[in-house]
Amino acid sequence: MKTFAKYTIAILMGASVMAQAMDENGWASIYESIAAFENRPGGDARIFNRPGYVKPIVENLGNVLNSNWYVSANVPQSLAFEFGLPISLIPINDEDRTFSETNVLGQSRDVPTIFGDKWDPVTDPYNTNNFVYGNETLNGLGVFTYPYIQLGVSAFHARVVFRGMWLPAISELRGFSLLGFGLQYSFGRWFQYMLPPAAQGLDVSLVFGYNSSSVSYQPKNYDGQLDLDISATTFDVVIGYKPFNFFEIMMTLGYQSASMDASGHLLCEAKDPSGAPTAYYGQEINPNISVDGNNGFKFGIAIALQLGKSFHPVVGFDYAGKSSYTTNILYLRQQFGEDKTPDEIAKDKGYVRGAKKDEPAAEQAEEKNIATKDASQDAQQELDQETEQPAEEIE
Repeated sequence: MKTFAKYTIAILMGASVMAQAMDENGWASIYESIAAFENRPGGDARIFNRPGYVKPIVENLGNVLNSNWYVSANVPQSLAFEFGLPISLIPINDEDRTFSETNVLGQSRDVPTIFGDKWDPVTDPYNTNNFVYGNETLNGLGVFTYPYIQLGVSAFHARVVFRGMWLPAISELRGFSLLGFGLQYSFGRWFQYMLPPAAQGLDVSLVFGYNSSSVSYQPKNYDGQLDLDISATTFDVVIGYKPFNFFEIMMTLGYQSASMDASGHLLCEAKDPSGAPTAYYGQEINPNISVDGNNGFKFGIAIALQLGKSFHPVVGFDYAGKSSYTTNILYLRQQFGEDKTPDEIAKDKGYVRGAKKDEPAAEQAEEKNIATKDASQDAQQELDQETEQPAEEIE
């Protein structure tokens, strides 16, 4: 009898662990998905204070926000305005679905993230892994993106960019906002006039971008909400080359950072269909962790087209810890006025391409003109002398 009682208790404990480790379909429960955002001293290490579990959120979001800051390496001298709806698409891959975690026994193992898979009763019928599995909603995402509107104005080779988005409370999304600004300055006018004609389409600029975004989420059957504050910063060097006026290819080298701070308060009020409280009924979660995204160097390439006076689509690829695809298909850029060409700038500066470095360009040009004039005079004198010779000598 005692053996049977112990066996029954073991089964009940195992069933309890499984109920707490997942919902009825094998996915992480809402409570477990959100508890990862709280650092609770003495709390269950299996569900609390798990930055690795939620890190893919800020990794993907940081890459989205740190892209699409530039549409050309060139910033004109003339006044220009721009408007568009940039979109970055980041595929959710296997690296987003698992991470390495050390359990309470000091063992390192790969476990699901919030984007991870659900429990598989075939491979692990008794849930011996005791994982908190992925969130069903986030697991279904194939790509990660973030909507916003972008505006820009430029003059005197300096550009200011603003981006933003705001959404009202919709269903479980209780708030969404994004504000960002960027700066760009190009240096092409300092050297283009000294380059040979084929290389005069080269330009270089520096870009800075900063974003601040906030997302609030209130799950069904919960009182209160989870608040996520995300900040992202990027510093980039953009090198562009225009072989034609309507086509530009760009390369980006830079450094980016992103972080996510969790806050809020939630109270579980979930009940089953019969009205009985669920396992986490009445329990609270107080999110409070900070998580860094892909902080480090980035690389990107992009192609921009100028079609007509204002249509300026851009498509590109960025890599900063993971790949992302940038699109500015719906982007308008209108310039008012025409900038001086490199040859016109060279003329204003008195620069002669190919002049010797140790002599001023104006002096070299004058010497060249004098030499040409002297040669012409010598040739004329020889012609005059031949004409003046007596006819019989010519015979």
